[in-house]
Amino acid sequence: MPSPPPPAGAADPADDDVALGLLLAVAHARARHALNEALAPLGIEARHYGVLAALARHGPSSQRRLSTLLDVDKSAMVRIMDDLERRGLATRNRDAHDRRAYAIELTAEGRRAAREGGAVSAAVGGRLFGWLEPSDRALLVAMLTRISHRAAGDRDEDGGGD
Repeated sequence: MPSPPPPAGAADPADDDVALGLLLAVAHARARHALNEALAPLGIEARHYGVLAALARHGPSSQRRLSTLLDVDKSAMVRIMDDLERRGLATRNRDAHDRRAYAIELTAEGRRAAREGGAVSAAVGGRLFGWLEPSDRALLVAMLTRISHRAAGDRDEDGGGD
């Protein structure tokens, strides 16, 4: 399979760190666009699906916990929750244990959207990643995990230690 062209104006990602970072950003943007297009018939985007999937997996959660799980800043989480409530997919109720916090729960329609979004996401994921050999997939996961740790400043977490 031919490699994609480097982003316009970039050097060769094979030997230039900036170009490699730009290529990673382009790959992310294109993958997110593909997922958003596939989720559009459900009336949601990838950012909505991430919250729906987290709630389906973890059960009722605070906005703070969801923000942490999904690495989404607080103001973005508020906007996502506003969208989900407007669409009737989730509700925000005061947490019984902490009246300052909201407990977010899926509605019946939200559970349906999470299931259907999961099927759509699996199909997009299969198209984007299904061609990878298991060893290539494992290597990609390991490398992306290390990049993520380094970006967060967790240099000791990635096994590199330098």
